[in-house]
Amino acid sequence: MGNDHSKKKEHSEAEKSHVESPENPQLDAYFSRISDGKDAVSAEKLISLFDTDLAESLLKYFAGSKTEKFISREQFQAKFTPLYGTSMDIYVKILQPVHHFVKVCSDAAGASAIKGDEEFISNLVKNMTNGKIGEEATQEIIRWRRDNCEKFTLAAQNRVVSAVTGTKIPNPDYSSDILTPLQMWYVQSCLPNFYFPAKPMETPGAGHWTPLYTSLQHGISTNRFETLVFDYRGPTVTVFRLKDERVVVLASDQEWRHSGTRFGGPLTSFFEIHPTLKRIDEANSIYCNLKLRTMAYGISFKTTELKIGKDFDEVLDIEVWGCAGQGTLAEQQKLKNWQKQQTEKHKKVPLPGNWDDNPDKTLLEMAGFQFSNERAAMEMEAKKREEEQSQSEKSQSEK
Repeated sequence: MGNDHSKKKEHSEAEKSHVESPENPQLDAYFSRISDGKDAVSAEKLISLFDTDLAESLLKYFAGSKTEKFISREQFQAKFTPLYGTSMDIYVKILQPVHHFVKVCSDAAGASAIKGDEEFISNLVKNMTNGKIGEEATQEIIRWRRDNCEKFTLAAQNRVVSAVTGTKIPNPDYSSDILTPLQMWYVQSCLPNFYFPAKPMETPGAGHWTPLYTSLQHGISTNRFETLVFDYRGPTVTVFRLKDERVVVLASDQEWRHSGTRFGGPLTSFFEIHPTLKRIDEANSIYCNLKLRTMAYGISFKTTELKIGKDFDEVLDIEVWGCAGQGTLAEQQKLKNWQKQQTEKHKKVPLPGNWDDNPDKTLLEMAGFQFSNERAAMEMEAKKREEEQSQSEKSQSEK
């Protein structure tokens, strides 16, 4: 009797537990996807899905230790939802310590570190942790991510969600002639969505930036810079490698132009990538004048962070990326073609009246200008033809 009573009690508590924590059908479907229909996911399966570093962190999160061999269905049901949520603080917490965190996030983004990234990673870790260790470091990283680089954990979340739900991961592009893939990924992760306009899914290269100008292809030339970058009506990201060994990035939410005053909206950012790592966000901070004689020449950010002369003498390499899609690039090209047509058209328009009698000519000659007699010869020839035609008509009427 006692044993029967005990069994009934256990059965009753199990039913009660089941009622209090009902299975989520969607989560159950997700688990079946990664477990191949089994009741547990093995460590080997996780490694095949996520690579070793991320798989070990997920094992520790779900099962309590990275040395566990399986994740049960119940463990997945209980803990997966936060990984799929809008707050990504959970990824900062489960991917510690900090060097492991940086590696997992960059590997997930397809921007693994290469030789030469050691100093950048060291500076990045210092910025993230602010000298703290342990749990204090984790809280510092959470604050750093929210304030400076909100998308830093996005690729890691995408990897997890894609494997579990079957959704596709966006194809990344970290192309650069100056920055390493890790550095370019960092810059892109720091910038707001304004620099990544939504595009139709069928558009090839959706989400990728458009190369407008690179000194590797076009040489270092202020004329080429103006021709290829100005009149691009959208945000741009410009990367400079300077002769003082600095590498800096200037993200402008307004188009490049000659101006005697500073420009740039609230989403304008300046990054120093080497030898230190820092970020400055400030509107009305960009100065650019390569043409206006009445204003100071050069390009600068604020007054001290970046100073480049009219002839780009301080620059070793430069590249400019357009961040508004192919449509904006087409509009820029249309505007350039129109400007070229107008220039050609104005070259062919004759000046009104007799140039020799024009008071402007007299004033210019008094100022020292000398003019070709080509126009005068053209006018004399036209006048001669007019007189000959008039004489011919007069002769015909007399007959």
